[in-house]
Amino acid sequence: MRNLLVVAVMIKCKDKYLFIKQDKVGGAFSGCLLTVGGKIEENETPEEAIKREVLEEVDIKLDKVIPFDFDSEITMYKGEETQLISLRYTSEVNNFYAKPGSDAKEVFWLKKDELLKYNQNPMTKRFLYKLGLISKEDI
Repeated sequence: MRNLLVVAVMIKCKDKYLFIKQDKVGGAFSGCLLTVGGKIEENETPEEAIKREVLEEVDIKLDKVIPFDFDSEITMYKGEETQLISLRYTSEVNNFYAKPGSDAKEVFWLKKDELLKYNQNPMTKRFLYKLGLISKEDI
């Protein structure tokens, strides 16, 4: 089985959280809303990677990211069973500007009570739970 190290960030603005829907064939968790993130490139720190991914995917320049935790999930990725190992961060922005970029098809700003109205993958649900945004029963 292949291991893939990725980064993800939960971006908050006021009382809403940023999610994307990808326009990517063969990507992990197809059909789910996702936090912004992606692979760490060679010679790049995780913090540099998350800032780059956010700029590429939703056109937001993050000044500060805060390390939160890590998680992993075994899933199909590009036709191959893969263990995704995600280093997760949080960040806040002052406005709701975001536009779909490289891998993002759509952008969603959701309030806490809207989070479970959309299909979320297991890693995102665990992230939301650890942030206190959903209950253990919702995982």
